[in-house]
Amino acid sequence: MKKKKLWVLAAGLAFIAFLAFMMFLNLGTEASVTEAKRGDIKKYVEDIGTVKCKEVKTVSIEGSGLINVAAEVGQQVKKGELLLSMERNQLEIQLKNLDEKIKEIKASFAGNDIKNYAIRVEKVKIAVARSKDAYELALEDFGKVKRLVEAGAATNTELEQKEEALGSAEALMKTAELDLQQIEANTPDSVRAVYQAQLEQAVLSRESILHSLEKQEVVSPIDGVVLERHAEVNTVGMPGTVAFVIGDVSRLEIEADILVDEVSHVKLGDEVEITERSEQKYTIGGKVVKIAPSAVAVTSSLGVNQKRVAVTIEPAGQSKLLRPGYEVDVRVITEKKNGVILVPLSAVFDYQGKDCVFTVSDGKAVLKAVQKGIQDEEYAEIMDGLKEGEPVLAAPDINIKEGMRIKPEKSS
Repeated sequence: MKKKKLWVLAAGLAFIAFLAFMMFLNLGTEASVTEAKRGDIKKYVEDIGTVKCKEVKTVSIEGSGLINVAAEVGQQVKKGELLLSMERNQLEIQLKNLDEKIKEIKASFAGNDIKNYAIRVEKVKIAVARSKDAYELALEDFGKVKRLVEAGAATNTELEQKEEALGSAEALMKTAELDLQQIEANTPDSVRAVYQAQLEQAVLSRESILHSLEKQEVVSPIDGVVLERHAEVNTVGMPGTVAFVIGDVSRLEIEADILVDEVSHVKLGDEVEITERSEQKYTIGGKVVKIAPSAVAVTSSLGVNQKRVAVTIEPAGQSKLLRPGYEVDVRVITEKKNGVILVPLSAVFDYQGKDCVFTVSDGKAVLKAVQKGIQDEEYAEIMDGLKEGEPVLAAPDINIKEGMRIKPEKSS
């Protein structure tokens, strides 16, 4: 009796196991199923970029002195607008003194010395003529007395007196002639040249002081915004000290350092998607306008040494959320295909060195080799091996085997 009960119990358990097995065969393994569909796909290189001004000017101090005016960071400035100034009192005093000196030179230039030059020359000429007349009279008297001495009508003493008078007259005549030569050599042109040289030197000195005064002021070289200020009020400015950094925020660009292995796919003119790192995640377009000719060594935040190449991107439009120094996510579209067969990227796996998917036929999993094209973060292009609308497992796990019954559960 006891054995009979055990046999009945075993038979019941076997029957229950059989029913469970049949239910399993009928239900199959639950798996997410989707369909191969046509769509557009982009291949891209993704990285982080930094927003920069296309035009940035570093403004340095050229003069020296105590700073008494300074612009503020973030201030909008126009080209030529004052950023800071330094003390000018001493230079302004020097400028005033030079202005007075220039006036004096100009007054002397137009003075009586030049106006009366002809009168002075005429007076000296008269003096020369008179000295010549006196010399000729003395020479004539000397000749008369000499003849009288020879005739015994005059003494040698009288002759010596006449000879002495002749020598004096000759000396006066030569002195007058030398005076005339000196005055004639010192013509109005030469006098004018002296004054002109003095005037030019004074003007040059004045221009030098004006230039020094200009150096006491620092102005903006462009229209833009003060990005950095290194000069402080009531500190002493020195030549060569960087005072401000001015950027034209109306013309922005983005620079992304892309890995060497990836930058080889990037070309000038490639389309770029620029996404702001804000809550709105606003995206604008752009294009690659410059690729650096060489790579630089960069250490990542994890301490990994990498080779990266600077890629410059020009936004297609200006966003109010883009500011110099901000970071943005950039996707450089290196390849784009439209109207191709797509499946979820998770549907494709490697099997024996080939790209494969599981299709579903008659409720069973069918292993199928495919030729994969480009891919993005969600989908992969299937160039060969699948047709549009063909069902595939969206994300098969390692337990799925070919021929296994599948209970489809379409993915959203």
